[in-house]
Amino acid sequence: MDARLTPRGIIPALVTPFDEDENLDLRALARVIDRVLGSGVHGLFVAGSQGEFWALTMEEHRQLIAEAVRVAGGAVPVYAGASAITTRQAIALA
Repeated sequence: MDARLTPRGIIPALVTPFDEDENLDLRALARVIDRVLGSGVHGLFVAGSQGEFWALTMEEHRQLIAEAVRVAGGAVPVYAGASAITTRQAIALA
């Protein structure tokens, strides 16, 4: 197994920021990621149970993961949550 893909160290479950209209706030997400990266984490876990996965549409979920990967810029692995209310949705996300 590729050692870079073996989870190790600190991998915080990130919150998913929303604006006052309940839309994804991707600028706030970038600030969260920059802050935790500056703290020396070893990975990022996005869209898990702490990340309000249940409140996201499929498109928002995809946007959230894509933005996290973009902001992380390869500095650390991004672990993308594939949790969903239904099995069908979880399979589609995975």
